[in-house]
Amino acid sequence: MDTIYATATARGRSGLAVLRLSGPLALAAGAALAGSLPPLRTAGLRRLTWGGDLLDEALVLTFEAGASYTGELSAELHLHGATATVAVVLRALSSMEGLRLAEAGEFTRRALENGRLDLTQAEGLSDLIAAETEAQRRQALR
Repeated sequence: MDTIYATATARGRSGLAVLRLSGPLALAAGAALAGSLPPLRTAGLRRLTWGGDLLDEALVLTFEAGASYTGELSAELHLHGATATVAVVLRALSSMEGLRLAEAGEFTRRALENGRLDLTQAEGLSDLIAAETEAQRRQALR
């Protein structure tokens, strides 16, 4: 199975951007950028570096298989949301052997395949992400 990565937050300039990695190389890729990783299910502040360059200072979280959104080994990098910061970290990930950019909806598809979500939950999540009104938000959560 491939290890995939993608932004988990909306594109564009913001205070925060979250990059998610999922698959067998997720923790190794996280460690390649962050050095030591925090214990599983614990957040830790780390300096992300690649090729000797400082990319960002980020909050790093790691999850064991069965405890992540997808049900696979996973890591999340909570970066500063500047477009340039996100781009440089994505470039670093793209240069790592065995990683690839996730297809649209692939994290949720893996969660379905691994029994972390059922179809109703996946559809509710899609509705929640698209919700623009309070009524839509409440309906999606039901």
